[in-house]
Amino acid sequence: MTLRRAAAALAAALAFAAGCRDRPQRAPESPPPRNLVLVTIDTLRADRLGAYGNAGVATPHLDRLARDGAMARDASVHAPLTRPSHVSLFTGLLPAQHGIRDNVSPALADDVPTLPEALKAAGFDTAAFVSSIVLSRQSGLARGFDAYSDRFEAGADDARFLSTIQKRGDGPTTEAIAWMQGRGPARFFLWLHLYDPHDPYDPPEPFASRYRDRPYDGEVAYADELVGRLDEALRGKGLADSTLFVVTSDHGEGLGDHGEAVHGFFVYESTLAVPLLLRGPGIPPGTRVMATVRSVDLMPTLLDLLKVTPASRRPLAGRSIAATLRGGPEPEGQATYAESLTPLLHYGWSDLRALREGRFKYIEAPRPELFDLKADPGETRNLVKENQGQAEALRKELLARLEEERVSSRTPASAAAVPPELLDQLGALGYVGSGGSSAPESRSADPKDKLEEYAAVSGLMREGLTLLREKQPAAAAERLRTLRRRGIDGFEVRYYLARALLQAKDASGAVAEFESAIARLPAYGAAYVGLADAHMAVGDPKAALSALRRGQEKAPRDARIVMAEARILRGLEKPREAVAAYERALPLAPKDALLRVTLGEMYRDARQPDRAIALMREAVALDPEPAEYWNALGMVLGGNGRLPEAEAAFRDAVKRNPKDAQLAYNLGLAQQRQGKAGEAAESFRIALALDPRFAAARDRLAELGSVKASGRTRESGRTP
Repeated sequence: MTLRRAAAALAAALAFAAGCRDRPQRAPESPPPRNLVLVTIDTLRADRLGAYGNAGVATPHLDRLARDGAMARDASVHAPLTRPSHVSLFTGLLPAQHGIRDNVSPALADDVPTLPEALKAAGFDTAAFVSSIVLSRQSGLARGFDAYSDRFEAGADDARFLSTIQKRGDGPTTEAIAWMQGRGPARFFLWLHLYDPHDPYDPPEPFASRYRDRPYDGEVAYADELVGRLDEALRGKGLADSTLFVVTSDHGEGLGDHGEAVHGFFVYESTLAVPLLLRGPGIPPGTRVMATVRSVDLMPTLLDLLKVTPASRRPLAGRSIAATLRGGPEPEGQATYAESLTPLLHYGWSDLRALREGRFKYIEAPRPELFDLKADPGETRNLVKENQGQAEALRKELLARLEEERVSSRTPASAAAVPPELLDQLGALGYVGSGGSSAPESRSADPKDKLEEYAAVSGLMREGLTLLREKQPAAAAERLRTLRRRGIDGFEVRYYLARALLQAKDASGAVAEFESAIARLPAYGAAYVGLADAHMAVGDPKAALSALRRGQEKAPRDARIVMAEARILRGLEKPREAVAAYERALPLAPKDALLRVTLGEMYRDARQPDRAIALMREAVALDPEPAEYWNALGMVLGGNGRLPEAEAAFRDAVKRNPKDAQLAYNLGLAQQRQGKAGEAAESFRIALALDPRFAAARDRLAELGSVKASGRTRESGRTP
């Protein structure tokens, strides 16, 4: 054999071996990563990335991450909804185990250990920057984080108030970079959540122009750029080589596959298959994991890679694939489970459960489905009839899992503990809430047969909530009544119809609808508050107070009900009873600053300044941003002769709202009464500059001028 032929044969053999291995050789043992950066890109289909074979969307940063590290070829989630899926990522538990089955579920229970808690206990600094109201701190996911950025502001011209639901990703990314750059030597965990690919699709320029007819793809390309910014900042700080950098998603997007425009309804791969990319110390570049990696596998894998042992020994549903990522053999195949309870919880139709083993996937539904994902990745050919044995085997295993779930799962999701503002915001996205249809026969309906109705109902709910927020109650009520005519007559339809009627001055109609809503969900506190307001509008305060006391029996921990009682008593000029009610509300709302300011003002009026000051100091400690809280504190301090403290409070008020003439004037008064004439004069001048018609500020300034002139006259020996 010639040297050339021998070399060619050796090259072919090496190429064949590499193809069989499909991953680099195991890397030498290296120190574990010091830090963890996790990016979850909401609503990101795996097949939209170049690394997963898509040439139509530019994702250079994510593709580079895949080249420089590892990529799971088949990553799958357990629920096509944001909150349940993220909770599985952070707990290593299936939805039935952690209890979060829906976006409007109550908060994650305190006794469920989470990834950030484990890392915090191991000495990591921790911070999260989230872009969706679904993941705000009321979700329970803030536990374990030192910083949790989840403030959502609505613009005054934002008629559809969608900015209260999501934030453009550049803001949270900038915050995340600033936090990271301010780190000291401690290990850190940073979670950045990007919501941009979620509908409505509205990419910024230049992505809007580049993907004019494909706005979802434009959002994906924009999210890729944001990941690149974060990665570049990591490199700029010299941390890239010591940090485990992970990017994944909570679910995909239907984009018309199987008739599903968005996600959350079906359990097809279009909404379950997500990307999973990992780069960091010990992970050889170019690693490819071919076995299915599930959401529940992420937490144990990350802890394993970071060499962190969680304090809790609670069994997890997931398993670590760290050895594979370090270049070891493929993990054994395991079944992956997925569910969609949306059709049942929100519409009263059948839920959907799926189990996949290897190439076969079974979906339990009134009309069950079986797919061969290797031969039919688009799930277009149902094999139940022609492969009954495989279908029955998977069905039997799935039903065994569901029986175990029935016995051991946590309390099913309920909207009872969900803040009303979250229901408003989710409703604007088209979610119809828990309660479903009142028609019992609809519970056997196959969601595949309800696509048209699903789209129509979601649109009507979105329109109704938007019209309600835009102060068009008659139009909102008509949309909601149309939902009822379609057989969707659950809690939220009744609740929002009641609110629309109350806004339209039909208080008697609102009373009836609030009562109907309460009958469907007796523990939802906001419904009792609305019912009380409707009774007050009718002119029946006795019925209003009675409604609130009923609510306190059903939801004894709901501070909103007690505060509503206090508000009504105050309006009825019963201050002593109102104060008692507000005091009962305090332990129920330990972080409510406005409650403390309100009660503090009542104690001020009752000539109990010490209690008033203590409450207002609590308020500004809880929420130091509102200028009016500092002003209220300054007023009660100044009114009780504590002028230096009052001046300091007014300074804080002015700092937070320098455009308010009244605040500048109040600061001037506190300074004047301490004899600080020069400082007081400057404050009064500022007040006049802000409001030239501010007569009191002009009078005070003139008064200071007279005093100054009088002083000069006495010094010269002349009689004024």
